[in-house]
Amino acid sequence: MAGSDSSFRMLKILDRFQGIISRLGVDYKTLRRILHVKLLMDSRRAPVILSSSNRKKEEQDKNLFVSSLWLYGLIGLVLTPFVFWSDPEYLMPMSILSAILMFLIMSSMISDFSSVLLDVRDRSILMTKPIDGRTVGLARSIHAGIYLLLLTGALSAGSLVVGLIKHGVLFFLIYILELILMNMLILVSTSLVYLLLLKYWDGEKLKDLINYVQIGLSATLAIGYQFVIRSFDLIDFHLVFKPAWWQILLPPVWFAAPYEWLFGEGSRWLAVLSLLAVFVPIVLMIVYVRYIPSFEQHLEKLAHSEAGKGRERGRLDRFLAKMVCGSRTEQACFRLSASMLKNEREFKLKVYPTLGLSVLLPYLFFVSTIRNSSLAEISQGSSYYVLHSMLIMIITVVMMLKFSGKPKAFWLFGAAPMQSMNPLYKGALKAFAVKMFVPLFIVNAIVFLIVFGTRIMPDILIILLTGLVLIPLSAKVILRNPPFSQAFNMAQQKDGWWVLLFFFVIGGLCGLHYASSTIPYGMLAYILALLVANGLAWTKLYK
Repeated sequence: MAGSDSSFRMLKILDRFQGIISRLGVDYKTLRRILHVKLLMDSRRAPVILSSSNRKKEEQDKNLFVSSLWLYGLIGLVLTPFVFWSDPEYLMPMSILSAILMFLIMSSMISDFSSVLLDVRDRSILMTKPIDGRTVGLARSIHAGIYLLLLTGALSAGSLVVGLIKHGVLFFLIYILELILMNMLILVSTSLVYLLLLKYWDGEKLKDLINYVQIGLSATLAIGYQFVIRSFDLIDFHLVFKPAWWQILLPPVWFAAPYEWLFGEGSRWLAVLSLLAVFVPIVLMIVYVRYIPSFEQHLEKLAHSEAGKGRERGRLDRFLAKMVCGSRTEQACFRLSASMLKNEREFKLKVYPTLGLSVLLPYLFFVSTIRNSSLAEISQGSSYYVLHSMLIMIITVVMMLKFSGKPKAFWLFGAAPMQSMNPLYKGALKAFAVKMFVPLFIVNAIVFLIVFGTRIMPDILIILLTGLVLIPLSAKVILRNPPFSQAFNMAQQKDGWWVLLFFFVIGGLCGLHYASSTIPYGMLAYILALLVANGLAWTKLYK
């Protein structure tokens, strides 16, 4: 076996808890050996934040997640102002800090470590040996927990130092305890959700349900911080906490309550929230440990899926392909792309949460306006311009179109009698436009028309045409590889700056939209210009 125990300091730390682990009915020596092998094998898997297609041979024995912790540390620097700000009011800044931390940790848990909890590849080896299921299951959970703690340590390192210097040792120790409890809550709650799904479903339906749960968790986390902020009101330039029953459903407020309770103005409600932060993770951990053997038993369902049944091709896709595509080759590429966008699990996990957030983003922008104004006042205003924010989904999906869960199958396009890859580009982009962008946009457009009236119909049309023309234009700039030709673990983080640039592009187009509304017949002229631009972009860019 390559490597040595000295390479894994976390195992030496784990040795100190050998007595507690053994009391749970677990064979510690076997558990430690399983963890040792798993940590060695992790050097072959690149984390999402440090994925790269250009790994050097000498880097193959390195654990890339550990190597990427410095980058998580840089991201964590954004948390330090909240700790510095938290005096004399602790609840608001620490609630926001906890919400950001939980979002980052849970996102990493879903994208990187759900595969650790649901990995069935080692069952053919481990479960044929005299090893108890509780030992295998706990090894699986500790494996994921080790990396969550390393991730949390990197993210919170800067804020821990600031907290120690500004608030003292007690604040520092409470912060560390809260981080441990936070990781425990995230790991155990995710595992229990998976256990519930494993118990009642099986086969391909189970894999789809797990995927939808992951998507739902990601989308919920992305917007959940809004409810945390709404626990406070600004009164006389001071943030005032307003107790409400629904705050019991907000873990970030739980983890912020002890600071206000101990260092600020204590109250019974803060004491209740503080106790929830301590006891809920512990109780859930006790429940999970009890059901670990059941989790391992039900996990076998993932190894026996109904993948051979296939999926029925929809008549709607054939009809839409004939409507929007010219050649038969492009129609075939459209149907293939529509199927990939609908059924590719890893693609859905990485893209669908962004789609959900894009749909909700316009409402989040003027939610404060809704609180301070009546519906009649809003309907006469110009808040409908926030619908432009929905266009952010375009850059996210276009960047992800080049990835596939099975990129080796791309050789079929090379073997096919195609003169170029342009039909594949056009088919994939049209599938995204017709199957994703337009339906989601219509949903929001209907809501905005109900609120603002039919007077904004030209504005809705302008935003729709703007989005449609941005799809081929953005693809021509950033989609350098053919659709579905690369593995997801080759995603380059340097592409992320395109998203930031796209925000400025959308802002500029929003300004142009507003400028056209100030000129007589300006909006009509702008609509005609967008129609011409769409015609040229969709026909000439991929001729």
